[in-house]
Amino acid sequence: MRFDTNLSAEDAPNIEHLLLGVYPTEFEAHLVESLRRRRLMAAEHGLWDQGALVGYVAYTPVHIKDQSTERQLLGVGPLAIHHDFQGSGNGRKFLEESLKEIDADALFILGHPAFYEKVGFQPASNFGLRFSDDENQNATFMAMECWHGALSGLNGIVEYDHKFYEE
Repeated sequence: MRFDTNLSAEDAPNIEHLLLGVYPTEFEAHLVESLRRRRLMAAEHGLWDQGALVGYVAYTPVHIKDQSTERQLLGVGPLAIHHDFQGSGNGRKFLEESLKEIDADALFILGHPAFYEKVGFQPASNFGLRFSDDENQNATFMAMECWHGALSGLNGIVEYDHKFYEE
């Protein structure tokens, strides 16, 4: 398998194909297409196996509502691993490799806590941050400081691009 930090416009059909195959709706594929078209990706990484894209992760800027900071805050996702490559540690290895390549002060993700805690994320509430006023969403909202104290002094709701909320 080959890890790739240089996805291009030509990779769009492969990304769409993977996202449509992994997620139950077209939301993630449309989200990524919109973010790419508007040039809002901070980074995109892929995992290839024999010429097929089997892993994908996107990073986009986020901000904290009603607060300004010079810190680089990124949302992680969507993250997708082809079904044939799930359950054998490929997703975790892919994400760990990807995180090594990201230049950020802190990262956020909405997802499965048991999985993301293994790579260093912790509940965003530990930092006084949340995704929304919905406790169910906040229970799966995770954060990772890329250096100790990166989220110090920040609190409130972390906001993503408006397309993340248009499901």
